[in-house]
Amino acid sequence: MRKELKYLIGAHVVIVVYLIWYLFDLITLLHDDSFADALLDVELNPADGVITKPLLIPKIIHQTYKDNHIPENWKSGQQACINLHPDYQYILWTDEMARDFIAETYPWFLQTWDKYKYPIQRADAIRYFVLVHFGGVYIDLDDGCERRLDPLMTVSGFVRKTLPTGISNDVMGAVPNHPFFLKVIDSLKNYQKNWLVPYITIMYSTGPLFLSVMWKQYKRWGVPEAGKIRILMPNNYKTNAYSFFAISPGSSWHLDDAKFIKELANHIALAVFGGFCIVLAFLLIEYWIYNLLISSSKIKAKVTKWLHAKKITRKRKDSNLNVYKEQV
Repeated sequence: MRKELKYLIGAHVVIVVYLIWYLFDLITLLHDDSFADALLDVELNPADGVITKPLLIPKIIHQTYKDNHIPENWKSGQQACINLHPDYQYILWTDEMARDFIAETYPWFLQTWDKYKYPIQRADAIRYFVLVHFGGVYIDLDDGCERRLDPLMTVSGFVRKTLPTGISNDVMGAVPNHPFFLKVIDSLKNYQKNWLVPYITIMYSTGPLFLSVMWKQYKRWGVPEAGKIRILMPNNYKTNAYSFFAISPGSSWHLDDAKFIKELANHIALAVFGGFCIVLAFLLIEYWIYNLLISSSKIKAKVTKWLHAKKITRKRKDSNLNVYKEQV
């Protein structure tokens, strides 16, 4: 095997090992173990309709928006949540309220808060902080309530499952100071990075991908029963007669790159072709690097041979000169 090829393979091994180490938590998401902590139908939909467990999560509903002017297509869902829960406290966190709350209660996070490039990152972050501080249930404005939330309030904390793997942050609930959400807010500063693509930056700094990674880390070495985060499964989340929520159209944060990524799902053939083109380009770059290494090696060999020849010639001249001096 040529030494240039060995160098190339060695470099690839180093890169792969580093990527596995750096992306280990993301890789673990490939294994979906959410069902182990799933909220079961028997818990959420008792046969007699009577909830026998005490409600642990405070009766507070949190929602967020930039101001008090809610878009029309979300108002009915918002009102449904309020109407179904007259005995719950309802809080709409506007941008101004959220920043004031962080500045007063969590001033150590204010610098990170102000550095967020996208408003949705602050909208993501505030939901974690209010759950830690007050407890209650956070619900996205496009998630309209279809039934009372009381069955969800009997556990210490819950999130909802996303497909094909991981969890989301659009519906969450917890008691105050739940250890999972304490870990979440403590980790936000370390994950404030710019990944160039807005969609990825948002998802992995404050959004569902970030929360999924936190979830995997949280339960890696086991969690006591009282500290578990229970999982609301898709059939209980929406689309069924007994689901808790109905989704309204529209998104409050998707930018052009997110729309492009979602649009790829409607053009699978084009996406596959683009993938092949990327792989081909990568292989061509690899081939170019390999040839560059070989060329460099050949040039180095020629230079070394030339220098070696010069050295021998010089030694011969010096040797002759020394002999002549000795004879004189």
